[in-house]
Amino acid sequence: MGRRSGAGSGQRFAAGLRDQVVAAKPLTLTPSSLPMALSVLRLRLAALLAAQLFDYATFTVMVGHHGIEAEANPVVARGFIAFGLPLVAAGKGALIVFLGSVLVILARAWSSGMAIRRIATLVALLAVAGGMAGGVSNVLVH
Repeated sequence: MGRRSGAGSGQRFAAGLRDQVVAAKPLTLTPSSLPMALSVLRLRLAALLAAQLFDYATFTVMVGHHGIEAEANPVVARGFIAFGLPLVAAGKGALIVFLGSVLVILARAWSSGMAIRRIATLVALLAVAGGMAGGVSNVLVH
């Protein structure tokens, strides 16, 4: 016969877990800020996607017309030379997923305060500006 633990040990463990679960404060949006947070998040994600796809589309056209030598970003140029367009597409897709995930995580903390909102705005602006700058530089190649 096995040794039996005290009758209350399982109950004490469950009570400790319950106290930890109750003590955890989830990051939730208040009902009044939810529509604003979701609309801002949707706008940021749409702008991120549009700018990065603009960069990718203009890259493919530029490389078709002028060759990879016209690419200003040496990392992209070397990756294209080594692995071709699939690497560039995968890299752009990974960048979009990563930046979109960061924006979603920051949006979950929308009600935490202005500092989080400013960080999320900065991330979105830099992501959009980077995509637009890449796209415009691709278009301006002669």
